[in-house]
Parts: sequence; structure tokens; C-alpha cells
Amino acid sequence: MKKLLIISRGQFGYHTDIFKWCEYLRDDYDIEAITFDGRPKVSMDGIKVHYVSDSGNRTIRGLRYVLTCLWHILFFKGTILVCYFKECRILKWCFPWRNMILDIRTLNVNSNAEIRKKEDCLIKKATELYDFITIISEGTRDKISIPKEKSAILPLGADEASTTNKSFETIRMLYVGTLFNRDIHKTIKGLNIALKKNSTLKIHYDIIGNSPGNELEELKELVKKLDLEKYVKLHGYIQHSQLNKFFDKCNIGVSFVPKTEYYEHQPVTKTFEYILSGLFTIATSTYCNRDVITDNNGILIDDTPESFSESIEYIALNTSNLNSDIIRNSLLEYKWENVVNKHLKPILKNKF
Repeated sequence: MKKLLIISRGQFGYHTDIFKWCEYLRDDYDIEAITFDGRPKVSMDGIKVHYVSDSGNRTIRGLRYVLTCLWHILFFKGTILVCYFKECRILKWCFPWRNMILDIRTLNVNSNAEIRKKEDCLIKKATELYDFITIISEGTRDKISIPKEKSAILPLGADEASTTNKSFETIRMLYVGTLFNRDIHKTIKGLNIALKKNSTLKIHYDIIGNSPGNELEELKELVKKLDLEKYVKLHGYIQHSQLNKFFDKCNIGVSFVPKTEYYEHQPVTKTFEYILSGLFTIATSTYCNRDVITDNNGILIDDTPESFSESIEYIALNTSNLNSDIIRNSLLEYKWENVVNKHLKPILKNKF
């Protein structure tokens, strides 16, 4: 059986993309992974994980991780896939003769333009060293000018979090994700506008997530200020394993990010998860959302309360036209199994 070494700083089981790659590659590859330790371990049959301690300061942790990777690369006989991290260039510098794939899941999304420019420049320099690049989207590839002849798109995927057929008589909206730098307060204000226009609207909004800052408390205060307690429930962080019940009961997904240059080409994971679970999706009109949102599965909006309100009005007038099976079937190509079989496996087979 062919061998595959995946190098990723994120602990195994906590990075969905890598976990799903392993799930659908393990019948064809003998897979090893090198990741940091520190959180409860997640195992998968057929995957050998080499854990690196995260103790010590940042410099010590980074040096320990790089040295561990170099040691395993030295003796590994197979394909090596490196998920980008700042020091990943060292691996290729030390083994220039080894064929390695560099995967890029995201560019920098810091709100500071100078930081973004600096960090994206480091990513660009790393791509120049590696033999082949896999990258999450066409827009991301174009932004840092990666040659098409040495790269391929390895898109984001998702799995069904719910298989229930949805009823759309009552609008049940769901947002799942970080609250940091997402402007979720605009969706709450948009709901308030919609209710002022139509006080008989049957609607509920579940918001799941937290942030390093004070966003959760600020949103709770906003809900109270606008007297929306019976319409909006802020749950805070909920473990992924506990989310299915929300995907089962809700019928509208909220995929809301600010319309900024740094989010424009970054696919939003929840867009795919909502749609593949049969939720009609309200999505900010970014480049990546425009690529997957159609009249059958969602509606594109601006990142304003007014536009969010208008999307609610549209849904309320068109509930009889919404069908969860049609919504799901619109993005079947993005199920993880299909992403791995149609994209990743051919890359591994043809390039290495």
C-alpha cells in the first residue's frame, strides 16, 4: 500500500479537512500524521499519529515541531503533504530533493492590511519552494499568483449534519461559527427591522458560537435592548457532536461574513454544511458564496441589517417553493467523499 505523511500543526481530529482526507484515503494509503498534542486525542482506525508536545514557549514548541518533522521526513518513503505553517519552508530547504505537496487552506484574514500583506507574502514564498501546491479556491490561487501548472484546486467540503426533510412554515434560522470579526450584530438588527415591518412573522434565530473577546455578551445586550428575547437565542459554544439537533430543527442557515477584501476569496465552511443539511442559506455575497449559492439553495445579500431584513422578507414570501432535498442535491459534489475522490486522489496519483 502507498504511504502518505501529512504534516499539520493543528491537532489531529480538530482540523476537519485533514480528518476527512484521512477518512476517505485510508483504504488506499498507509497514512501517518504529525501534529501537536495538548487537547483530548481523537483517533481513527488506520491512521498513525505522531504527537508533538505543545509545552514550553512559542519558540521551543516551534523548534520541537520542526525537528520532529525533519526526523520523520528523513526516513519516510512515500508522499509528503504539508499543511502550510510559517516555518514550513525549513522542511523543503532541508530536503530539496524530496517531492512534497504544500496545501493552503486560507490566506491571512487579519483586519490589519500590513499584517495581511506580510503574512501572505510568506505564503507566496513557501509556494515557490514546493513541488506542487493544493489550494482551497481559484480566487485564493489568483490572489497570490500561484502558477496553474504547478497547482490544483482542492476545495472545501462538508458532510450532512441533518437528513430530515424541512418544513418552512416557521422560519428557523441558524448561525454556527465564531463571533469574532463576523458582524453578527447586523443580522440581529436585520431581524429587528423585519419584525417591525411584519410583527406576525413566525421566526426564531439560534446563534451558536463564541469568541476571544466580549462579542457574546455584547450580542446578548443587543438582543435585550431590541426586546428580541423570544426570537433570538444565544447559546455560546456548543461541541460539534451536539450540533445535529439544531441542524434538524432549523431550516435557514446564516452564512454571514463582512464584505472585505480578505474574506472575498475565503470559502465559508458553514455555507456548505447548511446546504448539504437541507437549510436554505442566507449568504453574504462574497466571491466564494456567489460560486455556490443559487436560487434553489439560498439568497445572496450585502453585509447590512437592511439587506438581511430583505432576505427574511423574501423567504417569508417564498416558503412554499423551498424544498430541502433540492437544496441538498445542489451541492452534492462538495460532500467530503466526492471532494477526496474527485480532487485529492487524482492529485496524489498523477503528481506523485
